[in-house]
Amino acid sequence: MFLDSVLSAIRVMTYWQTQVAALVYLLLFLTPIIVVCFVIKKRRAVCIKYLKMLLLPVLEAIAAVVFVFTLFPIILGLGEDALWGFPLRILRLTPGGFFGLLGILIVLSVVLTFVTKPAKLQTFKTFVLGGASLVFVQFFLSFINPIIEVELIDLVPGFWFILGIIAMSEMLSKFGRYISDYFAAGLGGKFDLKDGVAELLILPLTPILGFIPVFVYGAWLA
Repeated sequence: MFLDSVLSAIRVMTYWQTQVAALVYLLLFLTPIIVVCFVIKKRRAVCIKYLKMLLLPVLEAIAAVVFVFTLFPIILGLGEDALWGFPLRILRLTPGGFFGLLGILIVLSVVLTFVTKPAKLQTFKTFVLGGASLVFVQFFLSFINPIIEVELIDLVPGFWFILGIIAMSEMLSKFGRYISDYFAAGLGGKFDLKDGVAELLILPLTPILGFIPVFVYGAWLA
């Protein structure tokens, strides 16, 4: 079952909509960071530290929701086309539910940042945010179409499947961290950026890998 889900996740990554959605994710993540970095002319480490604490959980939550809500038909095997307007549709239909979801994801992001080592488990945090978004997609769909019934027990995989997801997230975190360190060093040297600023600009490269376990989980749901 786990290997079948991994193969399905690989197929999801081959869709051009998935690649475009990944670019949208990076834009949603990076654009505010770049703007803030330009506003903060004094590149002090303390500024970068507080920026990470205050801004990143919000950006992670928004980017994860948009990514998953757009791609859920492909992730769940319901179709081969992304629904680019679905996040805005949910926002219009149930703004309270949408912002409630964002609030939950922001809290989850903050909690996971403090209870884990972000550098090592960044992809796992993305998996948690993306997986939670995918679960809420089910409930929003049942809100739109009451015929669809969602039971919580049907959303929780078995122990060994969860263990496989955690192991995959750990491996992807190590790989993402290696790539991030490499590009951060190159970016900092080329543009004469402080280490904290360069790391902040490269940071989204690691969490975006966390959507691979989300695809695996979505294949299991399907």
